[in-house]
Amino acid sequence: MDTVDSETPTAAATDFMVAPEDTCHLLPQRFLYRSTRTIQKAAHKYEPNLSSRVHSRGRPGTDTARLGGSKASNGWAAEGISVLDKVFRFLLLVLLTSACAAVGVIARADPAPAQQESALVTLPEPTGSEPIGVVDLHLVDASRRDPYVSARTRELMVSIWYPAADPAAMPLRPWVSEHVWRAYTDWLAEAGLPITGSLMVGSSHGRVGAAANSAAGRRPIILFSPGMGMPRETSTAQAEDLASHGFVVVTMSHTYESTATEFPGGRLEKSVLPQGADADEVYAQVGQAIQTRISDTRFVLDRLTDLSAGIDPDADGHPLPANLAGALDPSKIAMFGHSLGGATAAQVMHDDRRVAASVDLDGTLLGSVLTDGLDRPFVLIGSTDHGRAQDPSWQQFWANDRGPKMEFRLAGSQHLSFCDNQLIVPALAAAGIMPADFAAEVVGTIAPQNSLDLQRGYLRTFFDTTFGRYDDLAKDPPTTLLHPEMIPVP
Repeated sequence: MDTVDSETPTAAATDFMVAPEDTCHLLPQRFLYRSTRTIQKAAHKYEPNLSSRVHSRGRPGTDTARLGGSKASNGWAAEGISVLDKVFRFLLLVLLTSACAAVGVIARADPAPAQQESALVTLPEPTGSEPIGVVDLHLVDASRRDPYVSARTRELMVSIWYPAADPAAMPLRPWVSEHVWRAYTDWLAEAGLPITGSLMVGSSHGRVGAAANSAAGRRPIILFSPGMGMPRETSTAQAEDLASHGFVVVTMSHTYESTATEFPGGRLEKSVLPQGADADEVYAQVGQAIQTRISDTRFVLDRLTDLSAGIDPDADGHPLPANLAGALDPSKIAMFGHSLGGATAAQVMHDDRRVAASVDLDGTLLGSVLTDGLDRPFVLIGSTDHGRAQDPSWQQFWANDRGPKMEFRLAGSQHLSFCDNQLIVPALAAAGIMPADFAAEVVGTIAPQNSLDLQRGYLRTFFDTTFGRYDDLAKDPPTTLLHPEMIPVP
C-alpha cells in the first residue's frame, strides 16, 4: 500500500474474531439458496449467544491521506457534517410523518405461470440524464501475496462506471460476461437452487471505453463492495444508475472469494471457498474475508489516486478512456456495500479517512468500528426482519457512533433484495423456472422495480447530500424519498 492513512493497523495485521451470530447477514449468499429457512433456524440457534463479538485492534484513523485535496476534503467534510445532521433530522421527521400517515401496499409475487424453457432479464434504464461509460481494470498489488492462493500475487478486477461524453459508437458492456454467468449459474445449481430452465441476461447501459465527460469538472467517487461470494457484476443496476447522475462508481470483485472473476484474455478464477462448507466453517472464513477486502479496497483507493493524476494503473497497460483521469475527484470519496460489503464499507471508513461517508445494505457489522464508531455520515438499510432490534452489531455501533447516522427498513425485502438478484430471481419465478414461494424467500415480496427505485433514490440522495450536490434533492423529494415501503427507524 502506498499510503498510511490512519493510526489503525492495516487489515493484514488486524484480528477479526467472528462469532456465529454475527454472520446471519454476512454470508447468506454462500448457502441461502439451499433453504432460507435453514439460515433462519441457524440464526435463532445462535442468537442467544451475544457475549462473543467481533473485535479488532486499533482506533479510528486521524492522519490525513496523502493525496491531492485530502486536507480540503477533511475541511469540507467537517463543515458538511453539521449540514448533513440537519438534513438527516429533517428527512427523518418528514419520513416518519409520511410513514405514519401512509397506507403501506406491498406488491406480492404472483403465482408462477406455466413453465417456459428460458427467460431473458434486462436491466431497468438508469434514471439519470448522463450517458454512461465503463472500463474494466486489471490491478496487481505487488506488495501482497494472495491470502487465498499464497503462490500468487494479489490481483483484482474492478469496473469503473462514469459519465460519458459521446458514447454512441462504443459497444455496450455485458451485464455479466458469458464465462462469469455460466460459473454463477453453475454455482447456484450446485448450491441446490431449484431451477428447471435457463435464464439469459441482457447488456448493461455502459459503453465500453467511451470518452469520459470531464466538461463538468471532477466527479465524486463511489466505491462498491459486494456480498460474500458475489461477483461485482451482480450490483450493476445500482452502479450504473449512480454514474448516470454524475458519480464515478468503482465496483470490485474480491478474487478467489467471488464466485468467479474474469481477467483479460478470458482467464477465469473461481472461488476457492468450499461450497459444501458447514455453517461453522463458513463463519471461520469471514475474518479472513473482511481483512482481505479492507486491504483490497485501500489498494484500489491508492490506484484511483494514481489514475486521477494521469497514471494508468492497469497491469496490462491497456489505454484508459479519454478524459477519465480528469473526471475523478480523489478528495470526494464515499462507499457502499451489500452484506459483507456493507461491513467492509464501515470498517474501511473507520480505517481510512479518505472515505467521507458510507452505506451498509443489510450487512452485519464487524471490527473495531463497533466499539469506536465513526465521526462521518453513515446509513444502515435493513431488510424486513433486520435492524437494530435484531442485530446486536447494529446496536453496538449505533451506541458508539459519533457522526450523523440514519437507519431504514425496506418492507417486504429479504437479504438478496439489495443486489441484482432482486431482478433475476423474480424473472426466474415469472417464467416458471423457479417456484414463486421460494423466490419470495430469497428476495421478499416487494415489487422488484419498487425495491430498486427506492434503493437508487436513497443512495443517490445520501451521496448528493454528503458532497453538497443538491440539484437532485430539489427536483421532487417527495417521490424520491417518501414511500411507505422505506421505513425510517428512529
